[in-house]
Amino acid sequence: MSKDLEIRHCRVLVAVRDAGGVAAAARRLGLAQSTVSETLLSLERVLGAPVMLRRAGREAVLAPAAEALLPHARALIAASESALAAVSRQSEGVIRLGTVESISSFLLPRPLSAFRQRWPRIDLRVTVGLCEDLRRRVGRFELDAAITIEGAARAPDRAQGPGAGREAAWTRKLSPAQLRLVVSPRHALAGAEVARQDLEPRSFLLADPDGAFNGLLQGWLGDPAQGPRLESAGSIDGVKRGVQDSDAIGVLPNYAVAEELAAGSLAEVRVREPLPAIALLLTTLEAPGRSSPLQSLTDQIGAAFNAG
Repeated sequence: MSKDLEIRHCRVLVAVRDAGGVAAAARRLGLAQSTVSETLLSLERVLGAPVMLRRAGREAVLAPAAEALLPHARALIAASESALAAVSRQSEGVIRLGTVESISSFLLPRPLSAFRQRWPRIDLRVTVGLCEDLRRRVGRFELDAAITIEGAARAPDRAQGPGAGREAAWTRKLSPAQLRLVVSPRHALAGAEVARQDLEPRSFLLADPDGAFNGLLQGWLGDPAQGPRLESAGSIDGVKRGVQDSDAIGVLPNYAVAEELAAGSLAEVRVREPLPAIALLLTTLEAPGRSSPLQSLTDQIGAAFNAG
């Protein structure tokens, strides 16, 4: 038989003391009087001492052992309620997540579906924007987290907190990925392998003029007087449509063009020199708890990113 002190023992003991007797405690707790009496007998077996002192013609009172236990019982009840409240706060509320278009469109749908099944009481609100702006919004408490794309050379190899050379936020690299150069299947470079210098006079289409890929590609290609020319298509779909109707080369992450490359509606331009490496970067004000909703979400997104 268990000798552990249980929360039910504590609640009944406190109710008997505060209500002034067994019958009143039963009414306060919404229990049958017999249930309260049985719980007190169970507590006596745990303590090995009487809990109640019966007085002829009067309501029983707490025995000395029960009086000594009383402050500890109140503390255990408070600790139990605090623990349950902490779990409840994690199971409901709002997560304001900022991310970029490619992640929102191609990586989030499946993880978000799984997340909402596991955390149905969490209101997840997704904002799409540019990488630097999203990270700044985390620092201004406008977002709880941002998942952005960074050049892998700049992304931290491990979690970094404030004072690690970044804004006052916690950052962690979730996963590496790759860029792809894509063209129409009718393009002269479709399926070809070329050297980096062969691309310098070409025009490149990117999703936005201020995204992470622009600086990465400019640094990778160099800045000769005669090119390259980087143009904005306004969106990922704009890049895909743009390369179908021109000689431009589209620059997109692998997970955003995997289906088109597999289906043959787009073709890859392979380059002998490795393209700039990219990574998914999580930015929050502090490290998410191990079993928190935010940690659960980022784990699922990281898995989807790897699969892409």
